[in-house]
Order: sequence, then structure tokens, then C-alpha cells
Amino acid sequence: MTIKEAGILLLLNTILVPAIQARPTGKIVGKVADKVTHEPLIAANIVVEGTSLGNASDANGNFTILLVPAGVCRLKASYVGYKSVVDSLVRVENDQTTVVNFALEPVTLETAPVVITAQASGQDQAINQQLSAPQIMNVVSSARIQELPDANAAESAGRLPGVSILRSGGEANQIVIRGLQPKYNAITVNGVRLASSNPNDRSADLSMISPYSLEGIEIIKVMTPDLDPDALGGTVNFRMREAKGEEEGIKYNLLAQGGYNGLSDAYNKFRNYKFVGSVEGRFFEDHRFGLFGQVDVERRNLASNEFGANYGAPGNSTVNYLTTGLNLNDVLRDRQRGNGTVVVDYKTNDWKVGLSNFFSTGVTETQNRGEFFDIASSPIHNYSFTYAKSTLNQITNALQAEYDFSVLHVNANLSHTYSETKDPEDWVIGFRQPDQNLNGYYNKSNLYPEVIVRSASDNVNSTIFSNLILSNGFSRERGLAASLDLSSNLNLPEMNSTILFKFGGKYRHQTRSNEHQQSGGDGVALTSAGYIDSLIATHFPAAAAYAGTTPLPMAPFLDPGFNYGEFLNGDFPMVNPTSYSMLSEMARFVRANADRIQQNDAIAWAFDQANSTTFNYNGYENQGALYAMATIDMGSTITLIPGIRYQDILTSYTAPQGIQNTNSSHGGPYPHYDTTVTMDHYYWLPDVSLKYKPLSWFDVRLAYTNTLAYPDYNAIIPRIDVSLTNAIVWDNSQLAPTRSHNFDLYLSFYDNNLGLLTIGGFWKKIDDLIYPLIIDLTGDTVLKYFPERYASTSPISPSALYNITSAENLPGTIDNYGIELDWQTHFWYLPDPLNGLVFNINYTHVFSSSTYPYTILLQRPGSRLRVPVDTTYTAPLLYQPNRILNLSMGYDYLGFSIRVSMLYQADIFTGSAAEPVWMQLHTSTAAYRRWDLSVKQELPWLGIQLFGDINNLNSAKDVSVISAPTGVPNSQQSYGLTGDVGFRWRF
Repeated sequence: MTIKEAGILLLLNTILVPAIQARPTGKIVGKVADKVTHEPLIAANIVVEGTSLGNASDANGNFTILLVPAGVCRLKASYVGYKSVVDSLVRVENDQTTVVNFALEPVTLETAPVVITAQASGQDQAINQQLSAPQIMNVVSSARIQELPDANAAESAGRLPGVSILRSGGEANQIVIRGLQPKYNAITVNGVRLASSNPNDRSADLSMISPYSLEGIEIIKVMTPDLDPDALGGTVNFRMREAKGEEEGIKYNLLAQGGYNGLSDAYNKFRNYKFVGSVEGRFFEDHRFGLFGQVDVERRNLASNEFGANYGAPGNSTVNYLTTGLNLNDVLRDRQRGNGTVVVDYKTNDWKVGLSNFFSTGVTETQNRGEFFDIASSPIHNYSFTYAKSTLNQITNALQAEYDFSVLHVNANLSHTYSETKDPEDWVIGFRQPDQNLNGYYNKSNLYPEVIVRSASDNVNSTIFSNLILSNGFSRERGLAASLDLSSNLNLPEMNSTILFKFGGKYRHQTRSNEHQQSGGDGVALTSAGYIDSLIATHFPAAAAYAGTTPLPMAPFLDPGFNYGEFLNGDFPMVNPTSYSMLSEMARFVRANADRIQQNDAIAWAFDQANSTTFNYNGYENQGALYAMATIDMGSTITLIPGIRYQDILTSYTAPQGIQNTNSSHGGPYPHYDTTVTMDHYYWLPDVSLKYKPLSWFDVRLAYTNTLAYPDYNAIIPRIDVSLTNAIVWDNSQLAPTRSHNFDLYLSFYDNNLGLLTIGGFWKKIDDLIYPLIIDLTGDTVLKYFPERYASTSPISPSALYNITSAENLPGTIDNYGIELDWQTHFWYLPDPLNGLVFNINYTHVFSSSTYPYTILLQRPGSRLRVPVDTTYTAPLLYQPNRILNLSMGYDYLGFSIRVSMLYQADIFTGSAAEPVWMQLHTSTAAYRRWDLSVKQELPWLGIQLFGDINNLNSAKDVSVISAPTGVPNSQQSYGLTGDVGFRWRF
């Protein structure tokens, strides 16, 4: 079936289905609210008793039930945590709208009424949203988002079952769903796909989203046909706030807080703060027009101490390890962020128009002092200072219009999303000390890396200027999308059934580009004074004595006022800190004199044509989709959702293909040509979901779905780069999208006393997984990976070894499966004072195993030639968490609230060895356990709330280890304890 034929079929169904609605029907609309506080109740369940007709209330507590048979009926409203209410006499007139409002009363004890706190109410809201959703999903309400000390939306989402987080500078910025990397998950804001901020893959930086602008976070784990299917793990939807309130007028909210970083606060006084101001109101007749606006400005000190090691294996050993090098980095991060949200809407009983706008900007300034110990060959001690000032801007705009005809509901959407990352003036300056005290450690087995640091000499007088790299980069992505969804109900009273037919389509056009420029590199001056050494020395009085005589030493550029403190608890001490002000001036001076330096000594320092060309690319993607589905309610017991989606993606990218020569990095040309490759992939994706509710407090959900994952940008651009060291980067533009067949089973138990207990399991059968391919080849087989125009003219030595880096679709099927347990409750029914207890716990266990191919080179007997032999190894999926536990315990009393939370993650597979047979070098995270504390107190006047948060009470570290028997660390990051204190003012 072609797209045109499918479109005609959908159009005919859309026209014919409403035509068969012959019986007189009307519409029921209304609002569900808390009887005590008058706050709207989200996701309340409203049904017409004795039928399968019903709906759930929206974010403002409003609901609509279409095609209700004319006559008298009974309506029932229910909500976990509240008493159910039945409106006994509701008269529905043909083609008329009947208004019914519900005021639900919180559950009570026999001795006294129960006061539901804001935090407990938010928990109830999340429970009811999960129960009323057609998909399997987990929800974090706005109240719960703000009750825990989460710095951003990623950390809030990381507290849900099946979700783990990745951190940068101690702050979560990406999430892993069901063991699948961030690039395999969709991130949306009010249903609009967030543009990727990563120049290499499709992941988005979630640290830019403020939790205070959100109505809630939804983790959708089962895709129905009306949702984008390119979400292998799941979809994270951030729902933005809309204006609330039953009274006309404007309300204001102000939050201010200051913070502390225990790791390096001495260097960053008063650099932790947050200010959030919002305004909202509803106006005109029946408060039809709503306005919500918010501005969030913050600055955070995200300092960290970091350690990383390089390992090899002695000979053919599969047990022992060699320590070949290690890095130490003291990183000062100063991150400034600003968010803006503007949401306007206008609604009546029949239609609604809404415009939501989200703006975010962030500047992260990083000063990274590093030391690198190289003992793989001749021991060398390198010092480095890396400076980066990166700006990330994001914009999302969405216009949505809904209209209810007599038998047809229309939902139309237009959206725009944009992301850009700018690194305008980054630099790296390095110094090298060749005379080390490490010769005895070369090729020594099972050497703990701490020994290397403590044994190395730190002779600053023999440490000389070795490299200076200047770079700038700019990547951006823009997406424009339009969608149309049409739905209509068909009532079958004889069968006590209702069928909701839904049809629609979507088109998305996306453009993407990446630009990179670089100057300088290694080999500035190692044994004798060069032009750049002398020029720099004349610019600094402290180094003037070295101009034109000897290589420029590091000694004049040290900072005696800088103290590394107890770096990584003193286990890996750092020495000889260099001065940021002096090195920053050096980078500025060289940038200003770049042409002069290149003209006099291009061998030592020049514009790098190769690295300034090979990373650049641009292109576009077009996605088109059509779908049809039905929601079949058979009484109040069974709901069946079958459907199918046609999904098409066309990609067209342009990238360079070239071969480096000895002059490419020294101002000379980089022989290359641009190549454009266009690919088109389409899929038919059938889905079916079943919900069975045999009891009022129990339901079972089953689902079979199909999802996709499109290749990374840096995997499908047609880039080829052949270096002087016989390393070839060969991006594979022929990669096919990854596809997964998903099976889900969820059991849910719920009532006013229990809260919500869910037991779930999932199984994903993944085909065509894209994995990194690293192979070594010799002889004519290498020519396949050369740029086509240069393959016939490039000399290939039969014995030369070429290292190929590429990507391939993995043959065979990967099984990824796991279990998810979740319990959310508050103990309102216990006697005072225990009735203020609130409790949440969830546990996830994920399993996966995949057979990965790789190539080894075997020496032919009596020959210098080595023959490639294909073989395989078995390992889990990358970043797959083995076990995740989230625990939150709290107590609420009147205006006081306290929460203690714990996050535990263990055994996350992070990478395989360079040679997969060296199983002892495979890496995974060590157990990570972090405790947080949050306290809030409402004051009895002016709507003021005081709060205090302590993050990482136990100073947990991010540690990765190799699989060697001793559990030797592969990497380590320490962020220390942080805290915030502040107030909120609502008026």
C-alpha cells in the first residue's frame, strides 16, 4: 500500500465512521475539583454508569464525554485518595451540551477528617494519571518534582522505575530507559520533539529544563500508533504549566535560593543561586483566556575531581592487566542557566487554542587542570590546562487547536524546535616532563594506578611547553512539524461497547549542521627553542629570560595561590597547578598572532586543515507518518487498542572524504571532496494493547508494540578520514534504523489505603542494533575504506596495518528484558501523628546479552602477513543498569514537610576492551548510592515557604572499574556535598 492509498483509506474512514452515528446523542462536560481546597483534580475517572462511555479529566480538571445517548443517565467520578461521587440524575439532550461538575471529598477517618497535604495530593495525582492513561507509563507530578532536591528535570525523571541517569559535573543531564542509552529515547516538551544538543547523536541535554515550569513528567514506555515510534526505550514528555485558578486576576510566585558546594566552594563564593518568578491568571467570561509566564535564572558551581586510567593486557593473558597511563583532572565548572516559559490558551466547551513557548539558554565555563602519566613506552608526565566556554540555546514553540464537532474531534498541531551549541574560543595548553621515575613500571602486570602517581617525579624545571590548541565549534538543529489527529466515537449499546476511532498523520522536516575549526597541536617545541616559544616568552616578563635560548619552561606559569586540596581524598595527589590568567593570556596572544606564527614556523604551530574539515557536515531529514487505531471499551472490564502506523524517514547528509598528508596539520591543504548520500527507510508498525480490569482495585495491561531508533548523525554522514598513522574513520551512510519488537505486562493494585502497587515486566527483541566497529586490516582489503576518488592512487603496503573505525548493523537479535516494581502510598489512615507519613519505592532489574562480532589478525606461519579472522564476544548492552533502587520517605504535618531520598545504581556495563578477548578489561560502574534531604516549612503569613536541601549527603562518587579480579578503578569522579536554602513567596 502506498502513502497515497493509505491516506485515501484514512480519509474514507474518517468520513464514513461519523456517518453511521444515527442515534440522538449529546455531550457532557464538566470539572472535577477537591471539595476542600477547590484545586482541580487531574486524571479523575468519569464514567456513564452502565455503559462503556467515559473519560479522564485534564490538567485543569476538565472533562468531556462525547456521543452520550440522549435521555437520563448516571455519572460516577472516582479518584484514588478521594471518595467516589455519583450524580444520580443527568439529562442529556440531542445535540446539546450538559454541564456536570464534581467536588470530591478526601478520604476520612472515623474520628476526624483527613487533611491531604500538597505533597500527598501530588502523589495521588501521579497515581491517577498512570491508571487513566491508555499506555503503560510512569508519572511525576509537579508537587513531587518540587518536594525533592532535584536540580533539574532529568534528576526528577531518574526517580521513576526503569530509569537511570548519566551525570556531568555531579548533575544529571541525560537518562537511560530500560537499559537503553539516551540516544534511543525520545524527549518531548508538550508533545513536541526537543531538538538534539549533541553534535554526534540524537540525545538532548535535559539539565536545561527547570523543574519549576513543569506540570509533570511522563515516561511513556508503550507507544500507541498515534505517538512517534522512534523511541526504543521510551518517551519522556515534559508537560508545561498552564494558567490555573477559578477567580479572575493575576497571581505571582517568587522563589529565591542560595547554595553551597563542599568540594570547591572556597573558589566560588556566592556562585550558587536560583531565582524563579512566575505570573499566571485567567480572564474574561468563564475565565476562558489563560496566561502563564515564568523566568528562571540560576548559577551553579559544578566542580569535580576526576580520575581515569588506561589499561592493556600482557601477551595473551585474559586475567592480568597492564596499567599504561592515567589522567587526573581538577575541574571547575561555572554553569549559568536561564529558562523562560510563556503559555497562553483560550477555550470554550467546544474548542481550545493554545500556544506554548519554551526558551532556554545556558553558559558553562570550564577550567580543567590535568595531569597525564604515560608509561606505555617511554614514561612521560604531561600537564594540561583546558578551557571551554560553551553556550547551549534551545527553543520550542507549539500551536495547538482542538475542536469538537457533533461526532468528530479534531486536533491540529504546528511546532518548531531549535537547538544550538556554540564553543567560540576553546583552548588547550600542555607541558611535558620526559624525565620520570617510572621506568620500572613499564610492562609491569597488575600495577595499581595510585603507585604511579606517588612514584612519579615532579621536576618543574625540566617540564617544557609542548602544545597549544585553539578551537571553535558550532552545531545546530532545527525541526518543523505539523500533525492532524481526527477521532470519532461509535456507541454500541446492545453490546455495551464503545469504539473510539482515531486517524491521523504527521510530517517533520529537520535540518542539521556541525562546524569545527582548529589550530595548533603537538610538537611545538621539545628539545630546542622554537619561534612560538620565543614569541610567547617575550610577551611575559616572568619568562623573558628564556626567549630564544631554551624551550619555554612551565615554571613561570605556575599559580602559587591555587591549592588542589584533598584531591580524591588524597589518594591521587596533583601537583604544580598552572595559572589560568597567564595561560588565558597566552591563548589570546597566540590567537591574535596566528598568521605571524604560521608564516615563521608552520611546522611547530599552524592552522589545522584536516581537523578543521573532517568534522564538518550538514543535511536534512524528512519524516512522514500515517496511522489508524481504535480504542474498544467492552463495558468497564476490557479495553482493547489495536492499530498500525506507517513511518517513513528520508535522510540526506553531506560530509568530506579525504586523506591527510604531512602538511595537513601544518597549514597545508587537506585533500578531500564532499559527498552527499540520500537514504530512505519506511516501516509498517502494528501495535495492540489490552487492559483487563476484573476488580475495582486491580487491572492487567498487556501490549505488543514496534519501535525504532534512527542512526547517530556521526554514524550515517558519509565521512571518510585517512590519517598519517593509518587510522581510518569510515562512517557508514548505509546503516538501517534499529527496530524492536516489544512485549509488556503490567499488574496494578490500587485503592485508597494501598495507594498504587505495580509489578511489570518487559521484553524487547532488538534487530539491526547499531554498534561501533573497530577492525585491523592489511593488504588490498583496506581499499574498500579509502575515499573512492583516491583509492586507485593511494599506495598500500602489503604488510601495513590499518585501524578502521566504523559502525555496523549487528546481525541477529538482542534480547533485552527486565522487571519493574513500584509502590506509592501515604498512610493517611494511621492514627495521628503517623498519618503524615509518605512513602515511595521502586526497583528495576534489567538483563541483556548480545553477541558482538570483531576481527583479530593471525600471523601466517613463515610469513610477515597477518590474516583477518572474524570471531565474536558476548556482552550486555552499553549503559544497561543491572539494578536500580529509588526510595523516598517523608513526613508532612500542617505546613511542615521533610523528605529523605536514596538512589542506588549498580553494575552498569560501560564498555568493552580494545580487544574484546581481554574480558578482564571490560568496564562497568561500581555500586552508586546517594542520599538526599529536603525540608520545607509553610509560614502562616504572606504565602511564604522556607526550604532547605542537601544533595549527596554521603559524598558518593561515580566510579567505574575494570573486570580484573582486584576491581581496579577505570574512572572516578567526585562532586562532594552540595546544599541549597531559600524561600518561595506566593501572592
